[in-house]
Amino acid sequence: MDVYGFLALAVFGSYFLTIIALFAVILGSLFQEYSSQQDSRRRTQANLFTLLAAGSFLHTWYYMARFLEWSFHEHDSKTLMQLQNTFAERLSKWLVDTALFEQAWKTVCSSPLRWWLSEQLCSYTVGTWTIFIFFEGKRHHVRHIWAYMLLGQLVAISVATNLFYVAISVSVIMPARKPLFASPVLWLSIAASLISVSYTPFTTERNFLSNLLVMHASAMVPLLFGPYLAGSPTTRFSLNYQTLLSLVFVATAIIHAGNTALLFSTLDEPFFSAFWSMLFSHPAQSSIGWDVIWTTFSYIIWLCVSKSASRLPCLPFVVLTSIGVTAPMLALLDGDIEQGLRLE
Repeated sequence: MDVYGFLALAVFGSYFLTIIALFAVILGSLFQEYSSQQDSRRRTQANLFTLLAAGSFLHTWYYMARFLEWSFHEHDSKTLMQLQNTFAERLSKWLVDTALFEQAWKTVCSSPLRWWLSEQLCSYTVGTWTIFIFFEGKRHHVRHIWAYMLLGQLVAISVATNLFYVAISVSVIMPARKPLFASPVLWLSIAASLISVSYTPFTTERNFLSNLLVMHASAMVPLLFGPYLAGSPTTRFSLNYQTLLSLVFVATAIIHAGNTALLFSTLDEPFFSAFWSMLFSHPAQSSIGWDVIWTTFSYIIWLCVSKSASRLPCLPFVVLTSIGVTAPMLALLDGDIEQGLRLE
């Protein structure tokens, strides 16, 4: 095994070690908050989202394991290495030759129907969920908010969102004192990510990966800057959160409408039949497809347990459209949007 093989194995191993470390950081802080939370209703709510996090992790990562297995055997069949090399040598050669991140994402973006589903998760993650983590993380003093976004990108957004719902459930809302505005770093990062989402169907072999990296990296930037992104009415180019959510709603609605129009212009069979076949057409597609479904389902549960009954009639709209579009819309309809966005 050459040095490149050792490096590939090290990178592959560090990926799983990073995931374990992120779980340790998040679960450690959640356990402390849960232990000190005396409200039985909020503890029950935390238990519910813990179960959803576990369910989504097991389900999406079953297919992720299937994808890794498929990719390994696909490489083996092309190189015929199983006939002459040890397993370690075959494994390292596979990792050197295969860009797993790019391979998985090319699969889930490879047709209008596949991208129509994947785009919903991308739009939600880089748009409303980035805003939600920043705002609610500050309001509830959730520790390590960057870890939730990174965990979502490395594991599954549904797992990270459910764990963040747990964090909010067991935390204490701090007193409100001043308005919370979005500094240019926050809204420009969101804009860059949404632009990369909208551009994905038009990428080529040459710029697909770079566009994908912009999408993921830009979503991390706001959460790494922490308190420096809390602007004020006098901070130059800062946006209040109602304006930011409105812009995200318009952008995600345009992106999803365009992808929906493209989908139905190319669909040559009944939608639900095509959707169900696509969902199980490839293990990478199944992993991200069920991640979208788990994220949407968990968001609906969150709305049911945390919002007023006036929001419940909107729930069918979440299922029928896209969580990326409905999440900012429902946030705008929330009566606390102007008065609730406060820092202590």
